[in-house]
Amino acid sequence: MSDATKRSDKIATLWIEGAMREVDQVCIRSMVRAGLDVTVYRYGEVDNIPDGVKIADGREVLDLSLMDRLKMVKRQDRLWQVPANFSDFFRIFMQKYELGLWLDSDVYVFRHFDYATDRPYFFKEDGTRIGSPVFYLPSDSPIIGEYERLMEQDELMPNWLGPWRGIVRPTWWRLTGQAFSPPDLGITIYGNDAFTRLARRHGVYGEAGSKKAFYHWGARENEKLFDATDFRFFLDDPEYLGIHIHRKHLALQPPVPGSFWAWAREQ
Repeated sequence: MSDATKRSDKIATLWIEGAMREVDQVCIRSMVRAGLDVTVYRYGEVDNIPDGVKIADGREVLDLSLMDRLKMVKRQDRLWQVPANFSDFFRIFMQKYELGLWLDSDVYVFRHFDYATDRPYFFKEDGTRIGSPVFYLPSDSPIIGEYERLMEQDELMPNWLGPWRGIVRPTWWRLTGQAFSPPDLGITIYGNDAFTRLARRHGVYGEAGSKKAFYHWGARENEKLFDATDFRFFLDDPEYLGIHIHRKHLALQPPVPGSFWAWAREQ
């Protein structure tokens, strides 16, 4: 895209290492078909990345040692949360280095789109909260500075949490002698909850677009992607840019004929 227009179709995502799931392969192929400039960052071997994408080393963006600081104490069984929290930081530091818009690897794209590089580009995933799967900030955004300062702290305790998670719960844990780490406060503290609170703090919450663009079927409605439910309106209406497939466990079941998922796998 021309720098003069201050618009870009450059996007990036992250797969740390190991075999990529089918749902992510299907979604990344959709990004390529839509004509987007796609980069997949990785830290280890990933031998099944779809064709048509650029592959880059995640260390160019963020050192993997951050994972150690994100380990949970109270909920050590939630091992999957550590890479999820790591990816929240990763997408922020991508913006610092002007590496493009972040797309979760499980966002299916219906059509080409671009974005202005000098303003935030994100969307509400429900009535109020900004979704983290589609996220862009200009490199001079003060939100990036919030994360830089957070990483300089001994503990990764955000200053943007609400009263319950920011004061009440950690105070109770300390008073009762319960060991914890900040990630024990929940998976969203560095992601969509953080982005929403920081967007309000820094006066850019109003930039959030409609959930229609990427989150039309959210929460339990996302299961419709795997049922024999009409989905052709996604393809016919240009206001639908893509859909976040967050009920990924359903992709492990045999595809239902006539479902969006059955159709998407064949594209």
